[in-house]
Amino acid sequence: MLDRDEVYLAVDLHSRSYNLLLWLSTAMSKKFIQFDHAHDYLDEVGAAKEWIERHFLNLPPNCRPEFERLEPFAKFFATYLTTSFDLVKKPGQTVATECGCYCPMCTYLVSAPHLKTKKLFRSDKTRARKLKIAVVQKIAREHNLRLDQQQIEKLIDSKSTLQVSLVAYGEQLVARMQGTSGGPSVLALWREIAWDRTGPKKSFVLEAEDILNAEKSLTETILTSGQSH
Repeated sequence: MLDRDEVYLAVDLHSRSYNLLLWLSTAMSKKFIQFDHAHDYLDEVGAAKEWIERHFLNLPPNCRPEFERLEPFAKFFATYLTTSFDLVKKPGQTVATECGCYCPMCTYLVSAPHLKTKKLFRSDKTRARKLKIAVVQKIAREHNLRLDQQQIEKLIDSKSTLQVSLVAYGEQLVARMQGTSGGPSVLALWREIAWDRTGPKKSFVLEAEDILNAEKSLTETILTSGQSH
């Protein structure tokens, strides 16, 4: 079962880390920070922590955590290169948009020319599915239930699929506070949550309570499935 306080902290650090990533890319575009240095911050926890600590008070408020959370924040921040983005040294012309939209995609296009979203492969989506299967199995074990593979597959492919994705993503957020990344499969989970068939959902904001409610609802569904076995 997910720890409520850990989920709230992980979602908060997720938001602040993403904001810092956008800020860092902008700083590179303005030549405030050299590309090689920026890459080091994102590629090593120690370097990220040292840099954030040194510039802590100069970072925008929405880009920094409470100081006592610096360690998990640095670990989370340093997972972005293995999870969601690649840094591009020469991004070319910045893509501008006049749509007035503040969705993640438009924000990415306008504010982060040095960031390139990782390309997802079939193997990443397969791995994301395995993470969802693991979540269902874990909840079942916690309640002394045994679900066969068919039941698990049916549950993942049913209307509960969003709940499974949210819980699996929540677990990955918590793991990233320890510096552990599931790689691009986490990005695949994110798109199952934050995207629809046309792309990013407008005005979508990930809330900790959504993850916790999804786990509660998923648990109830699993208990019902286990009883009917």
